[in-house]
Amino acid sequence: MLGARDLSRDLGDFPTPPPLVAAVLERLGPIGEQWPRVLEPTCGRGHFLQGLIDGTSPPREIRGIEIQASHYEAAQAIARNAHPMDVEVVRANLFDLDLRRDLTWREQGPLLVVGNPPWVTNAELGALGSANLPQKSNVKQVRGIDARTGASNFDIAEAIWLKLLKELAGEEATIALLCKTSVARGVLQFAERTDLPITEATIVRLDAKAWFRAAVDACLFRVRLGVGTGAGLGRVPVFAGFPSVRPESALGFVEGRLIADLDRYRPLAFADGQCPLTWRQGLKHDAATVMELEAEPGLGSFRNKLGESLDIEPEWVYPLLKGADLVRGPALRPTRSVIVTQRRVGDDTRGLEQAAPRLWAYLEGHTAIFARRKSSIYRGQAPFAMFGLGPYSFAPYKVAVSGLGKAPRFHAVGSVDGRPIMFDDTCYFLPCRSPEQAAITAALLNDPDTLALIDALIFRESKRPITKSLLTRLDLVALSGHVDCQALLVRAEDELTRLLADESIFRENRR
Repeated sequence: MLGARDLSRDLGDFPTPPPLVAAVLERLGPIGEQWPRVLEPTCGRGHFLQGLIDGTSPPREIRGIEIQASHYEAAQAIARNAHPMDVEVVRANLFDLDLRRDLTWREQGPLLVVGNPPWVTNAELGALGSANLPQKSNVKQVRGIDARTGASNFDIAEAIWLKLLKELAGEEATIALLCKTSVARGVLQFAERTDLPITEATIVRLDAKAWFRAAVDACLFRVRLGVGTGAGLGRVPVFAGFPSVRPESALGFVEGRLIADLDRYRPLAFADGQCPLTWRQGLKHDAATVMELEAEPGLGSFRNKLGESLDIEPEWVYPLLKGADLVRGPALRPTRSVIVTQRRVGDDTRGLEQAAPRLWAYLEGHTAIFARRKSSIYRGQAPFAMFGLGPYSFAPYKVAVSGLGKAPRFHAVGSVDGRPIMFDDTCYFLPCRSPEQAAITAALLNDPDTLALIDALIFRESKRPITKSLLTRLDLVALSGHVDCQALLVRAEDELTRLLADESIFRENRR
């Protein structure tokens, strides 16, 4: 049963302040001169309805949809007081309606869809036990393990957007909704893949912290539907705020891939291709309290995050760096370790019972924690299975980057006392055979042109700006032919000196 606070989350209850409503409508206006009909698909208590009614150029017809009883009553009161204007509010779950059939309009003509749909994901609603969900489906058409590990998670606002685009595709419609900027990007990418008929789009950034006390990057996302397909969608201007009349940048598609800043990207497009090396992601175990350890000084044993001391076979314990460590850099001296139960994904871990009886007993004592791992990837796997493992994990040298960094820095990393450093799953890395290979690779990746290309591609407001799919686009061969060789060698020498110094420090500390 949902409590009051959870109910607010369940319904994405971020009431739009009237001053923000006024700013949105002013940005879109004059409303009535452009659109005789307006629909608000999740109208809440009716702040947008009231703003439309009170505007200097109101539409002739307004329709609102609201699921929550108390909100519906408030919006219905606004509709009744709007007489003689034609304003109707329907109490319904938007996902149960067919917008082409279930809404009645007195006249035809251009349609505006405006409002502020819920800012909550389907995963969050599932955790709350909510029924306020669209019909279950792989909305983003994600394949394989990506769908199983969360890439198919979507905001309810995204599902609302896709419903509106599909059901209003035959209309002369403009859709302008407040939403997370990540939702706007997701909608554009889906429209590009499926040829939804978006002919024009703009993004106006919104200070969600000031308006809603929400620590997310948000915007007013506006699209216009037209006859044909989305092939005509080129530049998508991005404005810094509602008063802005000139865009600060423009995003758009190049060969089907979304680019964050088209103007900065174009001179570097030669290096947007295919990386000749294979990027790997760090370890995924979802049991940090048990699997991640700290050494107990002078005792030759470890302590886990539960505060428990343990004495296990050390050959199954490896030094660990996490994404936050790589962001802080450049001094990369692991203070944590991680238990590694397999050499590659799919290995049978039951051999640990004989090979490492103390470790097996320790893991067996915490089976309840492993049983609580929610990801479906662990189903049918051996006990205490991990992911992100292979021969590459045990390479003596690596070049690594944090997926969390908004200004990426690539690090050459060695081993600690002959044991390769592992990374958590917020990191990506290239395995290397020698310190020289790691140093020159890091130097090339830290070249100004490489970093400028990444900067043009990444969306900084994302939770994980650097992704494996982005890294695989870095054509290191093309970049190597464009780099300042002297500067590259200087960076490589510096990286190699630091790397060898770190390994020396590790050895000294071990003694």
